[in-house]
Amino acid sequence: MEGVSNEYISNAVDQLTIQLGVKEPVAVATILKPLRAGNIKECTQRIAAYLGLPVEVNVSHALPMVSTGLAKTDCDGRGVGGITAQVSIPSYLPFYGTPGLEKFPIFVKVSENCLKYPLAFAAIMAHELSHIVLHSLQHKERDNEFYADLTPMVLGFSKVMKDGRKVKETQIVDSRNYVVYSQTLTQTTTTTYGYLTDSQFKLVFDKIDRILKEYRASCRDSKQGLRRKLTDYEKGIRVYRHQLSKLDRFMKYVDRDRTTRMSQENAARIIAIHQPGYFDRFENILRSNEEKCEQIYPRLPLGLSSSTASHYTTKTEGSLRLLCNDVDVLLSSLEQECLVLKNDIAVLKKYVSFWARL
Repeated sequence: MEGVSNEYISNAVDQLTIQLGVKEPVAVATILKPLRAGNIKECTQRIAAYLGLPVEVNVSHALPMVSTGLAKTDCDGRGVGGITAQVSIPSYLPFYGTPGLEKFPIFVKVSENCLKYPLAFAAIMAHELSHIVLHSLQHKERDNEFYADLTPMVLGFSKVMKDGRKVKETQIVDSRNYVVYSQTLTQTTTTTYGYLTDSQFKLVFDKIDRILKEYRASCRDSKQGLRRKLTDYEKGIRVYRHQLSKLDRFMKYVDRDRTTRMSQENAARIIAIHQPGYFDRFENILRSNEEKCEQIYPRLPLGLSSSTASHYTTKTEGSLRLLCNDVDVLLSSLEQECLVLKNDIAVLKKYVSFWARL
């Protein structure tokens, strides 16, 4: 494990963000609320859910226990006792993101002292469950402890890992009372969880923060553009509906006054307007566009139908671009149809009285 370069760690982050995307920071209070009430299972369940694992977590205690995916060192690199956790990884684990993971049983063992330091427990459990993420992806680095440290960070646990990776304990080693004063000697021990050095952790934390800012800006611009296009499309549908209604009313006024003289060209057009199926065509176009507009919203990438996204991926950006293109095509087609209506209205309007138009 020694000698891993910053470049290796940085490249690993790039690979994981391409494969998994990057998530907004998890709501720490929501994650830890069950733990503060002593409910370890529910806390672990929430951590798994935010990592994209809709599994059924089964928690048991085991002490003493050696964790296969956890580093425990003090500030001098010496091994010390601490919170331990272990996740069993079955060989028949379903693929990540498939329905097979729904309620799939995962067995977790934790040490009895896991309630003492909630943030450390959350960081450790996020690391251990990330082995499940990597194994369910059939990732070539699924047994790599560095990748198990990085995976929860790209999936929203950077702040949790930062606050929970170090635990400081102060113990009184000697206490003496004298006549006029007392003397107390204390010793502070720092337990560090995880495999990243402090400098590597800072590098990763800062890099993920930059990636998040870039995604936020990109998705914000794309969402604003998409919202404008959707607003224009919905407005176009309302205009089309209004024009179709106006065409129907104008035609009734023209039919009422049959003494009006008109040009041969306009007469031919008005005859065409009276043909069976003429209005049916426009009504079908209106109905089709209303349905297509309603179908766009369910197609919005996860988190982008609201004002704030929680999970950013390259697929999310691609989906936004595709949706923008689709709305452009629909709006252009609707504008062409609306132009046909306006032209026919202009013909009829010539033979409608001022008071009727008013």
